[in-house]
Amino acid sequence: MTAVLEIDLDAVAANWRTMDASHGGATAGVVKADAYGLGAKFVVPKLLAAGCRDFFVAHLEEAVAVRPRVPGVMFGVLNGIRAGEEGVFSAHRITPVLGSLGEVAIWRAEAARVARELPAILHVDTGMARLGLAPHEVWALQGDAVLLEGLRVEHVMTHLACADEPGHAMNARQAASFRAVTAGFPGVRTSFANSSGMFLGSPFWSDLARPGAALYGVNPTPGRANPMRSCCGGSRNCCPPRPRAGTNWPGPPERRAPRCMRRLWSCPWRARRNCCRGLWR
Repeated sequence: MTAVLEIDLDAVAANWRTMDASHGGATAGVVKADAYGLGAKFVVPKLLAAGCRDFFVAHLEEAVAVRPRVPGVMFGVLNGIRAGEEGVFSAHRITPVLGSLGEVAIWRAEAARVARELPAILHVDTGMARLGLAPHEVWALQGDAVLLEGLRVEHVMTHLACADEPGHAMNARQAASFRAVTAGFPGVRTSFANSSGMFLGSPFWSDLARPGAALYGVNPTPGRANPMRSCCGGSRNCCPPRPRAGTNWPGPPERRAPRCMRRLWSCPWRARRNCCRGLWR
């Protein structure tokens, strides 16, 4: 059995515009994991045409693959930088999201090597407990300007852990912690809300929001109506069952997505089932 996955790129762009209109600052596009399986080489130019000027991926190789299509915008790598990658980052003008003093040191050394200021985003852990600078590392950066010498800090960011639960106490705790952290980086822009965080209200607004899953149709407000448009659907071509002798037993009709969706590729159903069902988190 095979299937066709059909992507509505106009819906992706419309979802970005919806998110952007709901936020008090700029809105990026998170296109990690090949734009959540929908094809970054198609999604990124569409978002650029819609007005998006900041993009994030998880890994360096993702940014390198798409960078030629959008040479003049910010491309941030959320998983940071590893030793040996710094030359690729600087050559392709890709911005690392720095989550440790070790990563800061690697990027600072590259700035000295190329003899130019390099952009950086500082990621502070305010409760997600996954990636980000620990409190003692933040204090070190705030107390010693030499540690950031040669770097142009574009944003200080953090990541919400429980934004899909509006009443969760962690949201308010993280907001308070983030305000305290950013006060120690005067004049530096901030990046706070993810998809669900953009629906928590103005206390969670920042200079740059980072919606991901919601751009592709996943509901950022669980338990309420989905404000996002569906971006993909599928059709399956099934072999009809063989008629029994002496009968005229037709097989099931072919099922197809709406014609308005743009067909991009054919694939085995199993390989794209998560995209078709919208199982992103």
